[in-house]
Amino acid sequence: MKRTTGAKEIKEIVHTSSGFVVSRDGLNIGYTKVGSGPAVIIVHGSYTVQNHWLRFATYLADTNTVYIYDRRGRGQSSDERKPFSFQHEVDDLAAMIDLAGPGATILGHSYGGGVTLSYIIQSGFEGRVIFYEPMNGILREVSQGLLPYLKSLVDTGRLDEATVMTQTRIVGFDPAAVEISKASPAWTALTEMTSVFLRELEALDNLNPTESETDAIRARTFLLLGTETQPEIRIATAALAARIRGITLYPVRNQGHLAHLLDPEQLKNLVMHCLTNSDI
Repeated sequence: MKRTTGAKEIKEIVHTSSGFVVSRDGLNIGYTKVGSGPAVIIVHGSYTVQNHWLRFATYLADTNTVYIYDRRGRGQSSDERKPFSFQHEVDDLAAMIDLAGPGATILGHSYGGGVTLSYIIQSGFEGRVIFYEPMNGILREVSQGLLPYLKSLVDTGRLDEATVMTQTRIVGFDPAAVEISKASPAWTALTEMTSVFLRELEALDNLNPTESETDAIRARTFLLLGTETQPEIRIATAALAARIRGITLYPVRNQGHLAHLLDPEQLKNLVMHCLTNSDI
């Protein structure tokens, strides 16, 4: 199978399969497995599904087995209207780690980076962990105090307004670009994920591990930060950089929060450097 994006051809995906893994609370978590070699598990961020990472996975699949899973509440991982708990997200990642087997590396992006942080603190994980602009509440609330108002917008059906606010005020995207995106086919799907985003936002506000917890991290950690990333996201990334001892920081040049979509080849090269511990 070949896909194209503009003039760039995406390589044929080999050794591809999909399935479900059962999390601790009995929920089925849908995943896709691509390639062969040492395992890398991708924990995606808010407002995304596993398919958004598939193009990146085709690059990494040359050397690694890549597991991409839908976090609960989206895609193949319907939450079946179960009460949300951030701990459930951590348990979902634990189930994926068990599936991938010993020696797996975790790549956590944005909210997925927060899930990854909690997992490695709780589990004592000793493998490699790559954080790509991980969100957290270490320095300040990610919601910036807007969560009650955002909830009121969602509760009254004003999803467009709520989504614009999350994209501009919380994530920090350019308002003009967000306004343009409202005319795209993807906008409806984006608004439909806003209610899920708000529960994730609340979880991030409360994600503030102690210094003793981060000092006890035993994983080999790496941090990827885009040179064009918005200040709102840089603040959270900087908090983790200051908190985890021995973390290695690499810049994602000329990119921001969406390099897996806009420059997957550069992101793949950076991930490979983290996996092989080679110099850049």
